[in-house]
Amino acid sequence: MALAFGTSDVIEVFAAYNEALWPAPAALSLVAFVCVCLAMFPIQGRNRIASLLLASLWLWAGVVYQFWFFARLTPMGYLFALLFAAQAALIVRVGVIRGELQFWMHDGSRHLAGILLIFYALVAYPSISALIGRTFPSTPTFGVPCPLTIFTFGLLLLARAPYPRVLFAIPMVWAVVGTFLAMELKIREDLALIVAAALVMTMTPVDDDPDTVDADARS
Repeated sequence: MALAFGTSDVIEVFAAYNEALWPAPAALSLVAFVCVCLAMFPIQGRNRIASLLLASLWLWAGVVYQFWFFARLTPMGYLFALLFAAQAALIVRVGVIRGELQFWMHDGSRHLAGILLIFYALVAYPSISALIGRTFPSTPTFGVPCPLTIFTFGLLLLARAPYPRVLFAIPMVWAVVGTFLAMELKIREDLALIVAAALVMTMTPVDDDPDTVDADARS
């Protein structure tokens, strides 16, 4: 399927987004960092707060990036905006209202994979962009869909199973879309999307995790 836009067009959208909204894109990384801290350390009410912050990131990516900027390239941007807003609503329902998204500390391979994906989204992703030669403002900052999706997969790997599989649906859809775009547009840092999706699919158990979680995991 041929795209109606090219790499230079997407880079121009990144530049317009960053120039119009800076320093908000940088602040989104801080929001993500707070999410990670809440997921990893025993703080009262941390699960619902982390879920609310994650939902806000998806709402931002949908309404601000997809609707206001990416839709300039393709009408599909409006559909993607709707999907990202729907993901934000799902996270609010599951994690904030129902309290079914619970984070916990463990020393297994799933936890390590989650930390690595989070590190990639927040640190390695912008570093790779810089090494490739994309400099600010013409670079995908955190809060645009691909690094956000990788970050979300990492955060879900830090959550205690089981939780509603509906949370995976839209990130998986974007993992497929984003991987296709990465290959067509040669945005190499986004190729980690498919790796992140595969890790979540293979490492998240269907049944409950062992009851070795601290009492604060349900706070």
